[in-house]
Amino acid sequence: MWLELLPTLPHLRNAAVVLLGSEVCDNSWIHPYMSFNGGPLKFVFLVYDSPEVDNVHFFQWPLGVATYRNFPDVRSSNLDVRSRRAHLFNFLGTIYKNSSREILLSAIKNSSYKELGLVKPRWEWLPQETEESQDEYMHALSQSDLTLNPVGINTECYRIYESMSLGAVPVVEDTMTPGHCSASRNSKKTFPAPLRLLKEYGAPVIFVKNWAEDLETLLKREKEMSDYDRLKRRENLVKWYSNFKLLMRDRLVSVTLEKFFNSRLVDR
Repeated sequence: MWLELLPTLPHLRNAAVVLLGSEVCDNSWIHPYMSFNGGPLKFVFLVYDSPEVDNVHFFQWPLGVATYRNFPDVRSSNLDVRSRRAHLFNFLGTIYKNSSREILLSAIKNSSYKELGLVKPRWEWLPQETEESQDEYMHALSQSDLTLNPVGINTECYRIYESMSLGAVPVVEDTMTPGHCSASRNSKKTFPAPLRLLKEYGAPVIFVKNWAEDLETLLKREKEMSDYDRLKRRENLVKWYSNFKLLMRDRLVSVTLEKFFNSRLVDR
C-alpha cells in the first residue's frame, strides 16, 4: 500500500526500501516498483541471500537482532567479555520435526560434553518471548562461549547476531535451505551462499556442515582451549560485530548519497 502511494506524492524525488525479504528469497513482487521497470524505487537493501543482489539495484542487508521480540540494543562498552563463562555452549530453540535441529539435539545427547552446555529445546515456536524466557535466553548467550545455530526456514537467523552482540561465538550450520536463495549475480566464488555477507566481511563465526559428524570434534577442541584464547576470541568477536554494524551503516548512507544525490560518503 505504501509503494502504491508513492507515485501520487507530488514532491517526491527519491525513494528506496530496506526490505525484510522472503525467507525463501521469493521477492519478485517488488520488481514492478523498481526504477528499471518505471517504478519509484531507485534501490533496495534486501535481507537474505537473494540472487537478485547485484550491488546496482539490490544490495544485501544483514538480518540483525529480533527487536520485535524485545532483544535489547547491547552496548559493547557495557559487556563483560573478560570473565570466565559458565557454559561451554548453549542451544535454546524450537525443534521442528525432520529438521537438522533434531539431528543437533541427538548429537548433543550423545556428546561426552553435554553436561558443559545449557540446552533447553521447545517443541512449539512462540512469536513472543515471556519475561522469563527472555531473561533465560539472555543469560544463555551472555554466559556461554558458543551458541549453536542450526538452520530454520533460512540459514540466516536472529540468533547469529544476538550471539555476537553478547560475545558467544555462533556455530553456524553452513547449508542452503530450500527455496530460491542462492549466490548473487555479483558474488565472488570465495563468498558462496549461504551467509555470503558474513563471509564477505570475515565474520569470526564457526561453520559446520553436519552436526552429527562435526559437533563432538568441535566441543573437544573448545574444551581444550585456554581461558586466555577464549577471552581474546570473545573480545575480537564483539569488536568485529560493532565494526560490522558501522560498516553496514556507512554502506547504506553511501549508496543513498550516490543514488539520490550523485555524491559519495567522505571517509571519516
